[in-house]
Amino acid sequence: MWSILNKVPCALEKNVYSVAFGCKVLYISVKSIWSSVSFKALVSLVMLCLEYLSFAKIFTLETITLIKTHLKEGDLQKAASAISDALRDIDNAPLNIAVTGEPGTGKSSFINALRGMEHDEEGAPQMYLKKMKFCEYDVFIIISFTRFKISDMHLAAAIKKMKKNFYFVRTKVDNDLYNIKMSKPSTFNKDEVLQGIRNDCVTQLQNANMSDTQVFLISSLDLFSYDFQSLETTLLKKLPAYKCHIFMQYLPNVTEAAIDQKRDSVRQKVWLEAIKAGATATIPFMGLIGDKDVEKLGETLTLYRSYFGLDDASLETMAKDLNVSMEKLKANLKSPHLLTVEKEDESLGKKLLRYVEKFCSVSGGLIATGLYFRKIFYLQNYFLETVASDAKVILNKEEIFKESLGVSVNVD
Repeated sequence: MWSILNKVPCALEKNVYSVAFGCKVLYISVKSIWSSVSFKALVSLVMLCLEYLSFAKIFTLETITLIKTHLKEGDLQKAASAISDALRDIDNAPLNIAVTGEPGTGKSSFINALRGMEHDEEGAPQMYLKKMKFCEYDVFIIISFTRFKISDMHLAAAIKKMKKNFYFVRTKVDNDLYNIKMSKPSTFNKDEVLQGIRNDCVTQLQNANMSDTQVFLISSLDLFSYDFQSLETTLLKKLPAYKCHIFMQYLPNVTEAAIDQKRDSVRQKVWLEAIKAGATATIPFMGLIGDKDVEKLGETLTLYRSYFGLDDASLETMAKDLNVSMEKLKANLKSPHLLTVEKEDESLGKKLLRYVEKFCSVSGGLIATGLYFRKIFYLQNYFLETVASDAKVILNKEEIFKESLGVSVNVD
C-alpha cells in the first residue's frame, strides 16, 4: 500500500481586481478606489466572484458562506482573512490515496500513472507491507490483474462500513488482449474481450454483495485507452472540494480536455489570490516590471511547466523517447522561451510588455476597464495559457515529429 501526500505550492501575484473561471473572465470597473462607490463596487465584485466559486470546486460551501457574511457586513478585512485561511488550508491539505492489492498486480505502475510519472523516475514508490490506518485515507483503490480475491472483498467491506470511497481497478488488460489475440487470432474481438473481463469482475462483486461498486479496466502503460480517464473523473467528483485542486495538478495530460481542466483549476487559484488581494488593497498599483517581478515570474513559469509535465527533466525524457534533440523538441514549444531574449533590439522588459498587450487584446482590453492591474498578473495568466497550449502540442508529439520534424513554431 502507498499513499499520495502532496502539497501544491503557491506562486501567485497580488493586487488584482478581476476573476476568471474556465474561459470566462469577469471584470468590474471601479473609478476611484478611495470613494464609497468603489468600496461598494469592490464588495460587489467579490460577491460576484464567490457566486462563480460555488461551482469552482476549490472552496467549500461553508467557506463561501462565511466570506459572503463578512462582505454583507461590510467587513472586507475579515473576508480577506477568511479567504487567506481557506487558501492556506488548500496548500497544507494532504491528499491520501491508498492503493492496495496482491503482489505483482501492478500497484507501482498504477501509482506512477496516476501521478503522471515515468516508471523509472526518481521518487517512484516502493511497496512495503504496513498496517493500514483507514482514517488517514481519502479514497481506496483495490487492484487486481486477474480475479479479485476474497481478501479484497473483506477489505472493501471494512472500508464500506467506514463510509469511505473505494474502487476496484482491473490492471494489465493490455496483456489479456495480447494473449487472447495470439491464442485465437481468427476469432479475436477486442470489444468482446474487454466486455468479458468487465462482466467477470462485476459477477465477482455481485457474489460478494457489492453490485453497486464501480470497476475500472486499465493499462498503466496506455492511459489513453480503456477506463483510466473515467477513473480520474470519478475520483475528482468524489474528493472533497478543496482536495480536487491538489489532485488535479498531478494528473497526466491524457487528453486536451484534461489539459484544459488542469489549466482552469490553476487559474481558479490565481484568481482566488486576486480576490484576497483586492479585498485588502488600499492603493492601486500598475507599476513597471522590476527584477523581483521577473524572478517571481520565473518561479511561476517553472511551477506551471512542472504541473503540465514540461519541465526540463520531463522534456529530456521525451526527447530521448522521440529520438530527437532537446533543442528540436523545445523549438516546437513556446513556454521554454518566454523569459529569454532572442532579438538584439528587444529587452526582456519590452518582450514582457508585448505579452501584456497580447493578453489584453485577446481578453478584450482589460486596462480599459478603469481599474488598475499589475502587469505581472496579466503575465501569469499569459504564461499559464502558453504552457497549457504547449502541453497540447506534446500530446500530439508523435504526429508532429513524424510530419514536421525540425520545423519550429514562431516564438513571440
